[in-house]
Amino acid sequence: MERRPSARYDPRIESETKTLVIFTSDNGGSTSHGSNNGPLRGAKGSTWEGGIRVPTIAWWPEHVPAGTSTDAITSMMDVLPTLAKLSGASLPDGRKLDGVDMESVLIGPAADAGPRDTFCYYRGLNLQAVRVADWKLHLASGELYNLKSDIGEQTNVADKHPEVVQRLRSVADATRDDLGVEGLGPGCRPLGRVKRPLPLIDHQGVVRSGFESTN
Repeated sequence: MERRPSARYDPRIESETKTLVIFTSDNGGSTSHGSNNGPLRGAKGSTWEGGIRVPTIAWWPEHVPAGTSTDAITSMMDVLPTLAKLSGASLPDGRKLDGVDMESVLIGPAADAGPRDTFCYYRGLNLQAVRVADWKLHLASGELYNLKSDIGEQTNVADKHPEVVQRLRSVADATRDDLGVEGLGPGCRPLGRVKRPLPLIDHQGVVRSGFESTN
């Protein structure tokens, strides 16, 4: 995550100090459309780093330290609890969230590792890889990579670190009783449904009734 300053920030404009802007993506680029995800391996649709890892830019004058960056593990799942914390909003009681509050990563020192040290790589409902700190294990093949020294996932070191392989497989096994490994696990709540879903703006540009601007 890169934390960027504002090139045209005017301290007289109070609204800028109250606005957090985050640029990110949900997956790596598709090589079929000419994307180059190097030095990462793989592309959109895969659980190699090139399919999952994306750059993120956060801009918030007087809050996000200008010109800094972090290698902390973050996820799009973390946006909801983070924005709720920063805005003072309360989250629903009795709900387990997959995301965590990443305020310390956004506004803390660049060395802050953040509250997340584990990440599960799903393709659909299939858990294909797990990461703990710098170690990433591809479950089907048993390939182990150290992402700190080998971000391109080129050198399989599973034979040299059997204890790490076992530790990461234990993480995957624990996931079986929560989100699941293949299919929906017991910790997944039913999908939400809307009886009559409608877009806010239709193909003709007409705004849905009840959402018109009052300005």
